[in-house]
Amino acid sequence: MKKVGKTILTGILALTCAVGGAVSFAGCNGGKEKNITVVARELGSGTREAFDTKVTDGEHFLEEKDANGKKVYNTSKAATELGSTGAVLSTVSSDRNAIGYISLGSVNDTINVVKVNGVSATKETVLSGSYQIQRPFVVMTNKTIELTERTADFLNYLKSDASESVCDSVGTVFVKDPKVRANKGADPIPLVAYEKKSAVPAGDKIAIQGSTSMEKFIMQAAKNYATLYGVNAEDLFQIELNGSSEGKKAAENDKKGNLIGLSSSSYSSENVESFNVCLDAVAVIVNAGNTTVTDLTLKQLYDIFSGKVTKFSELN
Repeated sequence: MKKVGKTILTGILALTCAVGGAVSFAGCNGGKEKNITVVARELGSGTREAFDTKVTDGEHFLEEKDANGKKVYNTSKAATELGSTGAVLSTVSSDRNAIGYISLGSVNDTINVVKVNGVSATKETVLSGSYQIQRPFVVMTNKTIELTERTADFLNYLKSDASESVCDSVGTVFVKDPKVRANKGADPIPLVAYEKKSAVPAGDKIAIQGSTSMEKFIMQAAKNYATLYGVNAEDLFQIELNGSSEGKKAAENDKKGNLIGLSSSSYSSENVESFNVCLDAVAVIVNAGNTTVTDLTLKQLYDIFSGKVTKFSELN
């Protein structure tokens, strides 16, 4: 009977591990715990900048500056760096030992979201400031050239109160405060109502480039805007999202006046006009089968992403 009981218990453990049950990490993988798979965004990503400049062990940040003002990155060289929100989601959802971070608006049921310092990432905690890993969604245009009639009208739409329903629908926090809408130290940007034209404004397709974290927001905004004029969004927009750094470059280099850049981190340039349309949390995520890691401090996150801690069981 003892042999039979042991066989049944072994089978139950194997099945539990296979479906990601709530057992210790050492209990799976043949009794040998695997290392944490650290998943980060690529350098230049607004999501990474927001995460790296907030995560600290109390003395250092994942991104900081040395005595000469040069940026220093303390993320482990063993980390997997990925170029899009979708890639991070896919990697974490398929690896039980993985941890990463994405926009709150991109969270779905394929992963679990971890509390940070005991606080869940929600619209309410972002607005109150109690959830500390957050950043703005920034809309940018080149201010040295005249925008096309169509691009200028869509920009007015994004700046207006029409964007509030868009932000709400994708899980971000609409920014109403004129001071918060502007870059730090810049003139406040008042919130106005959008006035629809009698017909679709003239011009080439509006080119939109930048942050992958802002995909849901900009796709919904484009759809809502097009619907106002009774046309399809594909007829008005050409959207290619390849990272915040590309959005910033595109806005800087626009020569036609039909480009809008998107960044999920603050940006200031003498050639670029920008405003913050909404605030977003950077949600820390783990595999859906990981029911052990549910709440981490900023220090624990620093230790994981810097490589100081390599196994979840090493966390206090």
